[in-house]
Amino acid sequence: MTDQTDFEHDSNSFLDWFTRQPGTALHDSLEIVDFRDRDAGRGIIATADIPAETDLFTIPRSTIISAETSELAKRLPELFREPTDVGSTQEDDGDEALDSLPTELPASWLNLILILLYESFHHSTSKWLPYLRILPSTPSQFDTLMFWADAELGELQASTIPSKIGKHSADTMFKERIIPIVKKHANVFYPPDATRLSDEDLLQNCHIIGSLIMSYAFDLQPDEDEDPEDENQDGWIEDQSKPSTMGMVPMADMLNADAEFNAHLSHGDDALTMTSLREIKAGEEVLNYYGPLPNGELLRRYGYTSSKHTRYDVVEISWDLVKQVLEDNEKDEKMREKVRDLLLKVEEDEDIDVKEGFLIERETEGPNDQGICDTTASFTKFPDELVDVITSVLSETLNNKVQSEKSGNAAGDKGLLKRHTLTTLREAMRRRLAFYATSHEHDENALKNGSASGRLKHAIRVRVGEKLLLKEAADWSEQMLQKYSSKHGIASDSQPSRKKQKR
Repeated sequence: MTDQTDFEHDSNSFLDWFTRQPGTALHDSLEIVDFRDRDAGRGIIATADIPAETDLFTIPRSTIISAETSELAKRLPELFREPTDVGSTQEDDGDEALDSLPTELPASWLNLILILLYESFHHSTSKWLPYLRILPSTPSQFDTLMFWADAELGELQASTIPSKIGKHSADTMFKERIIPIVKKHANVFYPPDATRLSDEDLLQNCHIIGSLIMSYAFDLQPDEDEDPEDENQDGWIEDQSKPSTMGMVPMADMLNADAEFNAHLSHGDDALTMTSLREIKAGEEVLNYYGPLPNGELLRRYGYTSSKHTRYDVVEISWDLVKQVLEDNEKDEKMREKVRDLLLKVEEDEDIDVKEGFLIERETEGPNDQGICDTTASFTKFPDELVDVITSVLSETLNNKVQSEKSGNAAGDKGLLKRHTLTTLREAMRRRLAFYATSHEHDENALKNGSASGRLKHAIRVRVGEKLLLKEAADWSEQMLQKYSSKHGIASDSQPSRKKQKR
């Protein structure tokens, strides 16, 4: 069979399997379609107009792959007990693999990794076989950053998102906390007479399954009978403070997601239900929502980017860059040394954490109750902690200059400090923008003319969004500087004042 035939066959087999599960429901006007031509895998479209507040499909919790439904949890229940119980089991069994469950990764994640390893080894006999067949199972089927080559990661240029991939820490976690469990209980994890995988192959499988969970799994919240007044202000983000487990949810994970969406998944006692938020027109894709994530984070977690998520893009400004700009403000070496001393004091201040850098982002609101972003996202201010640090350093170094330029009242002191702060912020944004190897115009053209595709297109979209934000922040600084200078008749470095024009 051709690849296209296989793709359609697996989709149809999954659809048949899903509709045969007790308690499932699927709206007649939905169709699974092939979106691989736009790097989106499978998706679901409406074949006829669907009204708002219509149940699109229902997934009983018995159909979800989780600790509650897994055969592995029945065969090795000690692996899935609460942490207090796990501790007592460790003491009784001496199970070193359970001796130090990672604090940085929830137990529900570890549980689901073990469950999916078990199901993959028992693939042919798994009750979820038609569902497992449509899920990615090889590195080439993922576009998450974990599987990008170094050259591909290099296309992200000055973006800091590659530093968040965490492959080394994932390797350590899998080697210390997953592989030993599989090897100790090999007679359970592997079918009889099955070939046991090497540690290297097990590690590769762990990375595949970890990426699968990150891209496809759902945090299974308890029922939603809480007081509506206690709901998250956003309305679309699940409350992570509530007890929950991770699970693979057939059909729900078939939906692609975007910053504007038209469907929402509700968590009930016995089932999960996807409901339309507004009318979905015939031919329109049914879309879910993953949250207000920047494109870099979308790419890291889910392996895609979206132009509509540009509103949520962020850029990290390092402390080293801020330090360098503040030092370069002073041409006199004695003053530069004074600045270095002040910066060292900032670093030593236990009440100020500058080593992690500063996050530049836009002021934006989330989508409305119909899943539409009806407000403008714009840059309106720098992080308070960044402004405070720059101001505190400049106030010391400008003290003598303030006295010489004083206009006769306290506003003059504050004015000089404010202008220098804005100038420093503008310079920091411009320098950060210069870290990227290609221009904003070059990248925009690559997206518009279609010369970039696949992973390169995703990388360009990430760096375009970050550069656009940096430019907005630099322009905002310039506008504030000119506005303030014009108001007080003071010359800025880019616009002569009225007083000088009269001379």
